[in-house]
Amino acid sequence: MAQHRLCVILSALAPFLLFQFYFLHKLTDGKDATERIAYQLGTTFDSVIIQPSKVSIKPVEEDRPLPFSWSACLLIKDNNIILPEWLAYHYTVLPLRRLIVAVDPSSDTDPQSIFDMYGNIGMNITVWRNHSYWIDGGQSHEKKDWHPSKEEKQQEYFYRYGHDRLVYHQKIFYTQCLRTLKSENRTWTMIIDTDEYLAFNYYDPKEGPTTWCENNSTCNEEYLATIRSGAHFRAKLNQSATAAEFIAKNVHQKVPSGVNPRLASVDDKFDNPDEPCIVLSRFLIGSKDIDKSEIQRGVDKGFDARNFHTLRFRYRGLYPQVAKCIVDASRSPRFMIRGPHRLYKRQCTGGNAHVHNAAMSFRIHHYIGSWETWRLRGGKEQFNERNRFKMGAVVDHTTPQFSSPENLTWLSQFVKLVGKEKALDLTQRIRLREEWEAERNLLKLNKIIS
Repeated sequence: MAQHRLCVILSALAPFLLFQFYFLHKLTDGKDATERIAYQLGTTFDSVIIQPSKVSIKPVEEDRPLPFSWSACLLIKDNNIILPEWLAYHYTVLPLRRLIVAVDPSSDTDPQSIFDMYGNIGMNITVWRNHSYWIDGGQSHEKKDWHPSKEEKQQEYFYRYGHDRLVYHQKIFYTQCLRTLKSENRTWTMIIDTDEYLAFNYYDPKEGPTTWCENNSTCNEEYLATIRSGAHFRAKLNQSATAAEFIAKNVHQKVPSGVNPRLASVDDKFDNPDEPCIVLSRFLIGSKDIDKSEIQRGVDKGFDARNFHTLRFRYRGLYPQVAKCIVDASRSPRFMIRGPHRLYKRQCTGGNAHVHNAAMSFRIHHYIGSWETWRLRGGKEQFNERNRFKMGAVVDHTTPQFSSPENLTWLSQFVKLVGKEKALDLTQRIRLREEWEAERNLLKLNKIIS
């Protein structure tokens, strides 16, 4: 009888296991996933989950790099696989040192151990849980303890109410976060998600004509002339410096009278007292792989570039998505924000959430990511649909870099900052463990369903 039940269970599991095997075979060039993870962790299969860090890290106070450090407000739900890269990248490139996080109460995973590790290298992280920051609104779905009515539970209404609650949740959290950072006199702050990265807005010849010069060849040629001559501020971007160092060089710089700001040699948006919020273009980065030797270039030995979305994926969409913002929290108003794509009506640059990409020093990259990270939040059909979003025109090789002349990646710079073993602990080793844990949970879930 027991043997018969086992056969039934295995038969039910077979389609799922075959799919998982096929996917992991493609991902790992034929290696079994557990073998790949164990190999990269330098351990055996049985000790994947419990292998301790090789480097002991003593708690330290918040690191205070010059000329200033960045802050961020981050909503998170079951993002442990991609979270370490997000933290390490922005720790290096910005540099990010202050973070306020709201963990969704419905999360199945807890990111606290990851935050503790980054706190030990000087990142000041506050974690808000259980909607402790919530302010009740006037609508039923805006209440902290929302219990949908019979009408609200109906399918045609529930999506609307659920979406409206999500938007209200974002508004409440970002407002409370910015108020807290303002009270700490923090300055530049990112309002983005864990699959989004702040990147230098390097010019690419394939990006097409500037949006403000549409159907005007004379206008576009005038802009291109400033790029070719090196006069435009986009041509002066220097990725061997941090984003904070770039901003510090442009603060108090003014565009000469009579010069079009879009053609100027300086970016004067960073100290405008009336507009502490800057709206940035956001581009979708697809999941199409390029040659492995290309993504591995400039990556330190022991790191696999396929474990880092910012190194692995380079193809970005032709047209920007709705924008995201950075804001100087010390100058931000205290009233509630309008939404994450344009925080304030009058205190943000531009007229709406769709801005001219060629007129700014930074942009946001929105990564679809790999299938192993996407499948935790969506299905294959949605994953494929995202990747059909006019990809392949622009191949971005600038985001992985930290120093172009030395051909270093941001990851190499992170290694310089914290040491190789610690960098491995803080990025790749966390990801592989979380990836394995997710794989194990999927198998458990499938067993329960079967």
